[in-house]
Amino acid sequence: MRKTIKRKVIGLFVVVSFFSLPLLSLLGGGSEKEYQASDESTGSINLSPEVLLHRPMVEKYAKLEGIPNEVDTLLAIMMVETGGRGRDVMQSSESMGLPVNTLDVEPSIAQGVKHYKGCIEDAKTLGNDKWTAVASYNFGRNYNNYVSNNGHKHSTELADKYSLTVVAPSLGNSTGTRYSYPNPVAIPYNGGYLYLNGGNFFYVLLVQQYLTLNSNGSGSGTNSATGWKKKAVELALKDVGQSFPTGWGGRGECIVAVQGWINGAKAGTFIPGGVRTGYLQSGAKEVAWNQAKSGDVIQYENLGNPDLFDTGVHTMLVESVNKDGTINIVESNNPGGSGLVGQRKGITNSAPSGWRAVVWRFAD
Repeated sequence: MRKTIKRKVIGLFVVVSFFSLPLLSLLGGGSEKEYQASDESTGSINLSPEVLLHRPMVEKYAKLEGIPNEVDTLLAIMMVETGGRGRDVMQSSESMGLPVNTLDVEPSIAQGVKHYKGCIEDAKTLGNDKWTAVASYNFGRNYNNYVSNNGHKHSTELADKYSLTVVAPSLGNSTGTRYSYPNPVAIPYNGGYLYLNGGNFFYVLLVQQYLTLNSNGSGSGTNSATGWKKKAVELALKDVGQSFPTGWGGRGECIVAVQGWINGAKAGTFIPGGVRTGYLQSGAKEVAWNQAKSGDVIQYENLGNPDLFDTGVHTMLVESVNKDGTINIVESNNPGGSGLVGQRKGITNSAPSGWRAVVWRFAD
């Protein structure tokens, strides 16, 4: 690999570890197999205004490259790379063998779309899933070959191994040197670290935060919670079908209901407070959507004012998680003003416009 790439990973991954930069593109090969695209996205969420501003141009080049159905994924990639800010918004210069941030906005988008198309074509040829293509945008297209030789399906564990044993050593880190990466997607997996010069093996999880995934599960997930969290879910299920008073502090309000179920199972766990600060002062930790478990809480919070109580705010208790990543929940006050406790199945990572879905986990 070129020295310019090494400087990029050291200089930018360590200083701005949230953004994950694509490594030099390497072509893959192999026999034609079925493309495993069962995890297609159905839309984008939580994108910044800067990214949304670039949607027309992304649509233009996606159409030119023959992948118009990948626009949402491309926008999610841009969100992870730069948030739509700066010149090289897709961080695609290096996929052309150029120094980082060489390309301006439109050439960056054109090359980023072309690079991602190549990753998809490799995945199709090798019979890999879509998320291998997404990870290859960051790792380089050789990752498709690696996944093809290891089951044809991307996973964080497989990406971790590739980062440690292939990418990092190729850029000078042969000892597995780590650095802190306290991103919510990383904490539940390994406490929050990446390998120096190893790319970002959480890349797919980061991208998926900005996508809604197909809800094609059966809704038959089981309550996997243990201890007091199992009891909290059981308390919530006992209330299903009943209506309670609403209004400020009323038991029928969504967040009050969830607080009641949790504190009824373990007193003093969920301290009342702001939409966000209530969780922080209770010691809860934010986790990635696709790492949600029974007993966690889903909270819609306002993008501009996370503690705002307004139309759009909503609180739900995770009852179970389905194999396709959708979530089954117990909630109160839906429809608003009813105070009715009910269940919904197959919930996806989406929220009203201007809001985002946050998954919170309380200590066991």
